[in-house]
Amino acid sequence: MLVDLHNHTELCGHARGDMEEYVRAAIEKEIKIFGFADHSPWMLQDNIKMALSYDEVPVYVSRVNALKEHYSPGNNPEMQIQLGMEMDFIPERIAKVVECFAEYEFDYTIGSVHYIGTWGFDQVEQIAQFERRSIREIYEHYFSLVKQLIQCGLFDIVGHLDLIKKFGYYPENGWDDIQEDVARVLGGSNMVVELNTSGMDKPVREFYPGADFLRRLKKYGVPVTLGSDAHSPFEVGRYFDRAVELLKEIGYTEIMSFEKRKRKPLPL
Repeated sequence: MLVDLHNHTELCGHARGDMEEYVRAAIEKEIKIFGFADHSPWMLQDNIKMALSYDEVPVYVSRVNALKEHYSPGNNPEMQIQLGMEMDFIPERIAKVVECFAEYEFDYTIGSVHYIGTWGFDQVEQIAQFERRSIREIYEHYFSLVKQLIQCGLFDIVGHLDLIKKFGYYPENGWDDIQEDVARVLGGSNMVVELNTSGMDKPVREFYPGADFLRRLKKYGVPVTLGSDAHSPFEVGRYFDRAVELLKEIGYTEIMSFEKRKRKPLPL
């Protein structure tokens, strides 16, 4: 059974398409459980709208819940809608996460790292920083934040685990040790990792995480789910055929869905 738990909306400012168009695209691709997970309002932004504003959060929640009701199993047994949010892990703003949980009832949350300090490392406008710093040190800093995200225990899913590779920059002497360390930390947590397929459309041309990293996650018993990170209806479920093939090759037999923040395993 296919799920797609990482999809954005036009409210974030850098996605396009009506929300119901995303749902229809999911139905066409036989995705049975579809989740919206737009960017949290405490995401850092550099004069470009990248996330919901605080005023838009109730609008977002209301729209998702309306679709959720419309496409409820009683009305459409082929589709289940879920309410999620992609929440930036910013240590200084962690109280915002707790406040959001107190106000809204999510089916799941995705914790992601998009910034190292104030550097938006996944923004093409800021790519020059990779030429000015040690790539090894960048990776170490990024994954130290990822480990803090995991260990804080607030989120359900780790979003695009190795996003730092987006533009194809890798430490000169490899990063196997970093992968092993992060996989071990994840294995001791209660978190799910998404196989985020959007990396296939980025310069790195690879899933987040890649096959080697996934094998390490499997070794430590880390559960996985699927997310296309769609910013348009056309991107919903992108490359899922390849993703499922890879997961099965590595030995995964199930993926995770959620409901009211409780995990639900589903057969691949």
